[in-house]
Amino acid sequence: MQYRRFGRTGLKMPVLTCGGMRYQQSWADIAAGETLDPKGQANLEATIHRAVEQGINHIETARGYGMSEYQLGFVLPSFPRDEIIVQTKIGPKESEDEFLKTFDISLKNLQLDYVDLLAVHGINTNEILNQTLEGGTLSACRKLQDRGLVRHVGFSTHGPTDTILAAVQTDEFSYVNLHWYYFDQINWPAVLSASEHDMGVFIISPSEKGGKLFDPPRSSYSCAPL
Repeated sequence: MQYRRFGRTGLKMPVLTCGGMRYQQSWADIAAGETLDPKGQANLEATIHRAVEQGINHIETARGYGMSEYQLGFVLPSFPRDEIIVQTKIGPKESEDEFLKTFDISLKNLQLDYVDLLAVHGINTNEILNQTLEGGTLSACRKLQDRGLVRHVGFSTHGPTDTILAAVQTDEFSYVNLHWYYFDQINWPAVLSASEHDMGVFIISPSEKGGKLFDPPRSSYSCAPL
């Protein structure tokens, strides 16, 4: 595996990472009395072990990914803590207290003492950015850092380039999860700006949303058989 310095975090990030959006039995949290499907959980755990064996030691999930955090919590504590990089993401909340309570759920689900990376999930508009900065979310993140529960704070986005640039230029975040692809390079100015601010840049699911090469559009052209 190859690694890159992840901006000012100083982390050695593998160039391929293990995204956890599909590591879940359900898009909802586990319900009272609900049990995990043993085959599905065994597959999840085997996948994580195989990834780490190959040097893919960055495991990424989110509070909004249903049971993903909960299910990862059965496997992540089995690794030496300093050998894995764990990231979760939480959307901005109306108050500092609400964000802190939500993070408590994430950490309990993951069964870890801290997360390496915490992203404010979905800074997709300028209004959401302002809410993050002024509504208690960012101050909550700083408290979590002070308590040693979070090492580095970043943000994730599906938003337009100007919003990403505005968030980057606040200099409040150590990294960004964004879209940038060979076939769609519109966010390149944001990548350059993040680099100038010494932020880590994490590319979101390039094989899916980057042109969806696995599911190309139907061609409007037809060819007669040779």
